[in-house]
Amino acid sequence: MRRLHRPTRARVLLALTIAAVSFAAACDPPPPEPAPASPPAGAPDPATFACPVVGATYTDNYGPRGSGFHAGLDMFQTFGSDEVAVGPGRVTYAVEDAGGNAAYLWADDGNVYYYAHMWFFIGDSNRRVTKGETIGILGASGNATAPHLHFEIRLGGANGPTMDPYSTLVAAGC
Repeated sequence: MRRLHRPTRARVLLALTIAAVSFAAACDPPPPEPAPASPPAGAPDPATFACPVVGATYTDNYGPRGSGFHAGLDMFQTFGSDEVAVGPGRVTYAVEDAGGNAAYLWADDGNVYYYAHMWFFIGDSNRRVTKGETIGILGASGNATAPHLHFEIRLGGANGPTMDPYSTLVAAGC
């Protein structure tokens, strides 16, 4: 027959200490989430930003694509939908190979907003526009397989670095 050993006081204290530490660790709140990345210098203010295409469906598809880099975000909406100026500035139009009918909005905030694959332009090139003014009609010109707006934010000018437009669009309620 086996004899039961009575635990020593030291073993009881050790077991209670381990249990208390384990319980405290389980009750500790999780570590805080890391702070969201700050927007890059010159990023647009979402509070003053108009949605370039109202009611569009989009995902964050900015970044590497195949062997290249997708410098914008594709916003899908019905063929013929209005594309509007995201802010006040000067709009110019161009016909390009990949981008098809494209617009450059030289905005008063110092950034250039690039719109590609338009069906056609509205108004004259190199004119002043206001926030929300229609500048083109959504289409599938150039290298596009479905009607959509390819939208880019170029910080500081046409040749400036691009930024992912996703967070700006979401914050602006687009």
